[in-house]
Amino acid sequence: MEDRFAPEVCLVQIATANGVHLLDPFLELDLTPVWDLVCDEKIETVVHAGQEDLSLCFHHAGRVPRNVYDVQISAGLAGFDYPLSLQKLIQQTLHIRLHKTKTLTDWRKRPLSDAQIQYGAEDVAHLLAVKRRLDDRLAQWKRCDWAGEEFRRFEEPSLYRRAEEEKLTRVKGAGSLKGRQLCIVRELLTWREKRAQEWNRPVRAVLKDHLLVEIAKLELSTFQEIRDLRGLNLGDRDVRGLCEVVRLSQAIPTEDWPQPPARDIETPTETALIAFLTAILRSRCLEDRVAYGLAASKRSIRELIAYCFQGSAESDGIDLMSGWRRERFGDLLIDVLLGRAAATVAFQGDEPSIQVTPKSR
Repeated sequence: MEDRFAPEVCLVQIATANGVHLLDPFLELDLTPVWDLVCDEKIETVVHAGQEDLSLCFHHAGRVPRNVYDVQISAGLAGFDYPLSLQKLIQQTLHIRLHKTKTLTDWRKRPLSDAQIQYGAEDVAHLLAVKRRLDDRLAQWKRCDWAGEEFRRFEEPSLYRRAEEEKLTRVKGAGSLKGRQLCIVRELLTWREKRAQEWNRPVRAVLKDHLLVEIAKLELSTFQEIRDLRGLNLGDRDVRGLCEVVRLSQAIPTEDWPQPPARDIETPTETALIAFLTAILRSRCLEDRVAYGLAASKRSIRELIAYCFQGSAESDGIDLMSGWRRERFGDLLIDVLLGRAAATVAFQGDEPSIQVTPKSR
C-alpha cells in the first residue's frame, strides 16, 4: 500500500505453470523465499510494469532482481501501445476480458473477500500466456535481443535507489529558491522525513510541498506565522518544531548551503528541433511498429541534440545513443541534425509518412 511511509506488502501473487498461489504477509509469513526466487538468475520472473514491485524486493532483500521479463515492455516492442494496462494487454493478446473492479480496494483489511481473492488471482493468472504470445512476435520480428536489453536494466541498483541529492529537485516549487532558502528546504525535508517515518505516513501527508516551500521562501520562524498557513494540519508541538528547524537553518554558514541546480531553459531553437525530431521519430515508430513511449522521451531527444552540438557532451547515458534505440533511431536522427540526411513527406496511398534519405555527396 502507498499510504504509508514505506510501501507495505499486503498480498503476494505468484503464478506458475501449475497454478496460482496467493500469500498473505499479514499471517507473519517470512517472505525471504519469495525474494530469493526473484533474485535467482536461474528463475525467470514475469511481471507487468514491475519496477515498483521489484523495488520492494531490492529494499527487503538488499539484492537486485535477476532474469526479469516485463510483458508491458515486450508489448511496446511488439506493436502494442506503451504503457498499456494489463487488462487491455490480456484482451488484445488472449481475447480475454477481465473485470478489474478492485483497483482501489483496501488490501490491508482482513479477511479478504471472494472478489478480492479472484482479482488477486486474475492479476497474475494470464501473465505466462501473454508472455508466450509476445515472445512469438518478438522472435518473428527478430527483437528478442531488444527486449533482453531492456530487461537487463532491472538488474541495475541505480534503478531502485533515490539519491539523497535529488530530493531538493523533486520538491515542487523549490526551483525558484536559492541560497539560504534552499538550505531551509533541505533541513525541512529532513524533519519531514523523520516525522513521516515516525507516523508511518507518506512524507507529503505530513507537510505538503507548497507549504514547505512557502515556509522556506518567506523564512517563517515564529509560531503564529506558520500556524496561520492555510492547509497546515499539524499540532502545536510540530509547528514549534518547524520554527526551530527554520531558526537553526538560518544559522548555517554560507559555505554549507546547497547549490541550486543549474536552470535548464529550453531555447526557441531547441523547441523547434525537438518538435522536428519528434515528428521523425513518431513516423519511424509507426513504420517499425514500436511504441513511441518506449522508444524515446523528450529528455532523450534533448540529450541527443546536446550531444550533436556541444562538443563536450558524452554519449554515455543517452538512451538514443545505445543499443536498439541507436540502431533504429539514433544514428538516423544524428544524420538529419548534421545535414547528412534529409527528411521529406511522402504519400503511400492516402497516408502521409516522413521519409529520411541520405543526401547525395
